Amino acid sequence: MAEISWTEQVIDDFFRARKSPTRNQCDELALSISDASALHPVDVPGSLSYTVVCARTKCQDNHDNDSVVVSFRESSSRLDNEMVSLAQTIHGDGCLVPYATNHGIMSGSDPPFGIYTMPLLPGIACMEALSYTPDMDPEEEVKHVYFMRHLARYFARGWSAPQPLDPNKRNECHAEISRRLALLKTSTSSIVAISIISELETILPHLFANEYPQVLSHGDFTKTNILVNPDTYEITGIVDWSLAAVQPFGLELDCLFLVTGCMDLRGWHNYTCRPRLLEAFWVEFWTVSGIEDGVEREKVRCMAEAARMIGAILRYSFERNPDGGPSEVLSKSEAMLCMLSAWLGGDNV
Repeated sequence: MAEISWTEQVIDDFFRARKSPTRNQCDELALSISDASALHPVDVPGSLSYTVVCARTKCQDNHDNDSVVVSFRESSSRLDNEMVSLAQTIHGDGCLVPYATNHGIMSGSDPPFGIYTMPLLPGIACMEALSYTPDMDPEEEVKHVYFMRHLARYFARGWSAPQPLDPNKRNECHAEISRRLALLKTSTSSIVAISIISELETILPHLFANEYPQVLSHGDFTKTNILVNPDTYEITGIVDWSLAAVQPFGLELDCLFLVTGCMDLRGWHNYTCRPRLLEAFWVEFWTVSGIEDGVEREKVRCMAEAARMIGAILRYSFERNPDGGPSEVLSKSEAMLCMLSAWLGGDNV
């Protein structure tokens, strides 16, 4: 018997936990909504949704942009139209961020499914493109540098478009992070040194100060949700904005760890060219954000360093809530804790 692929396993697990509908029922509805003749699941499925690419009946040119993405999403993973619109305003309407049409709740779904359609963006998930070995040839290294420059532009656009944050919401977010840091500090199983946590607790109020930029954050900015051109590694899209929120700048910079190294059975390995990749990121970030003063750059980078460490701790020290966000339950995943340990002991961003 042929071994079931990882993609099929994720999809099977998703439907196994549900009373209704079945996968076939979702497929039939997706074809009907999209007026398509064929479909296939996305290459990298999510744990809270079932998403398919529907190819419409041939008309004129049979191009990818004639295809439609249909996503069946749990209520905890719904897409907020206001957040998606804000992301489009910041990052380019319909270019990097796909517009999603809400088709309501699927009849008979238990638990309830929200149905969304959106255009198919070009590219593949960057987890399929970026190197899985620490060493790479010069051509591959050039493509990784190109990717880092595009990534820097994404963060620079966020920095340049600070968002208002209601004082109550600001205090609530601050308190949530403080609670998690306190939990780590008192845990006997935490791998994060108390001295590091204490330092972050001191810096945390400054991240929520009025003068520090609060920016639109994706909420799940990982290699599965960043699309790239497979030939050049140019970023072609950012998908799945279900966890988007306004947060202090830098909390998602922990992604710089993910995209400058790789994991295998022996553990985490930084790319040999990691220093060059990080330099490319920051040079591009300063250029696009317009930050020219050396003292200001040092201040911004210092705060970003603290924010990215908090982001990494929240992502990998705690279990995930049903909506995919961090809970207040400490993680026992050896893989996650292994990566966190390697990153905390590594170089700054």
